Amino acid sequence: MTIQELTAQQKDYVIETRRWLHAHPELGCEEIETTKFICAELEKIGVEVQTFEGITGCVGTIHGAKPGKTVMLRADIDALPMQEKNQVPYASVNPGVMHSCGHDCHTAMLLGAARMLMQKRDELCGTVKLIFQMAEEIGRKSEEYVKRGALDNIDAIFGMHVWVHLPVGKCNFEAGPRMACSDRFTIQIHGEASHGSTPFLGKDAMVAAASAVMAIQGIVSRINDPRNPLVLTVGAMNGGQRMNILADHVEIVGTCRAFDREQRRQIPGLIENAVKSAAAVYGCTADCDYYFGPDPLINDDRELVSLAQKAAKEQLGSDCLLPLEKMTGAEDFSVYLTKAPGIYGYLGVRNEEKGITADHHNPLFDVDESALPEGAGIYARFALDYLSAHAK
Repeated sequence: MTIQELTAQQKDYVIETRRWLHAHPELGCEEIETTKFICAELEKIGVEVQTFEGITGCVGTIHGAKPGKTVMLRADIDALPMQEKNQVPYASVNPGVMHSCGHDCHTAMLLGAARMLMQKRDELCGTVKLIFQMAEEIGRKSEEYVKRGALDNIDAIFGMHVWVHLPVGKCNFEAGPRMACSDRFTIQIHGEASHGSTPFLGKDAMVAAASAVMAIQGIVSRINDPRNPLVLTVGAMNGGQRMNILADHVEIVGTCRAFDREQRRQIPGLIENAVKSAAAVYGCTADCDYYFGPDPLINDDRELVSLAQKAAKEQLGSDCLLPLEKMTGAEDFSVYLTKAPGIYGYLGVRNEEKGITADHHNPLFDVDESALPEGAGIYARFALDYLSAHAK
C-alpha cells in the first residue's frame, strides 16, 4: 500500500487516539497513564518498546528488513495547567489540566505513523526510533533521554508541531533559525535598610533594582547589534517590607530570548556588568545567576530540510509549503540537535470556517483534526525517504 492509502486507512485511528489523549491530559513529568497508553498501543502492533528509570515517556523501535541508518521521529506528550473551556465531547476530564498546545496531536500522529511504518517494514533500509517525550513545556527535560542513551547512534531526528497560525493543508519546513533559546536570570540586589524619612542613612535596594532593570534594557538598545534579535524581559521584581522603610533586598527575575549561539554566550556577562554597575551607584551590591535553558532551534542541515519539504509535498500537495517567521518562543527539540542532525517544522491546523482560531496555550485551543492523519503520513514519509536516501 502507498503512504497515501495508509493515511486514509489510519485516519479514524489517529483522530480517535487524539481525542482520548485530549480527554486525559497529564502535566509534564507526570504522564504516567499517557505513557502506559502509548506503550500498549506500540506493543499491540509489535513495536519494541523501551521505558526509562525515573522518567515518563518511552522509545519505540522498528527494525527494517534491510540494514541501514537510524532515524528518530519525535512527539511530545505533556499537557498544561489550564482549565479547558471547549464544549466538545473529548474535553479534558482532568480538572485544571488541558492539552492546549497540541501535544496530544503529536502523540496521535506518531502512533499513526508507527502503524504505517510497521506495514512498510519490508521496505525500511535501517531502523526507525519513535521517541515520545515528557515535559516539553518545562524546558530541557529532553536532556533526560540524552543522558539515558536514547539518542546514541541516531543519524537524524525529525519533529514537528501542529500550528494554529498556519491554515490546514499547509505546513512549514524551512532552513535557518526557527525558535529562540529560553534562558532565565535571577538577580539579588543587596542594600541597607533605613527609615524612609532618612534615606541617606541606608542603601536603597529598590532604587538600585529599578536602575538595574533599565540597565538590562540598555543591553538590548545600546550594546546588542540590532540586526541580531535579542529579547531581555524582566517579569518580576520583589522586595521591601513597608512603605516607609528602605528595602535592603530586592530580587529581579527575567528571561532571555536569542537566536545566535555566540551572542547568547555573552549575555550572562553583559547582564552582570550592567546590574553590578547600576547597583554600585546607590551603594548596593548585586549577585547574578543565569540559567541556560533550551538552545535556539536552528534547522542548519539543508539535506534534511529538503527531505522534509519533499515528504510534505508528497503528502499535502506541491503548494503546501508556506514561509513562517522565526519565533521567540522556545522548543527543547534543540537539545536533540546537539546529538544528531535534525529538522523541525510546523503543520497547519487553523480553520476559520470551523471557528478553529484560538492560539496555543489558550483554554479554547483546538485543531482541525483533518490535518492529523496527514501529519502521520509526513512522519512516515520522512523516515522512509531518509532511510532510502542513505541505504547501504
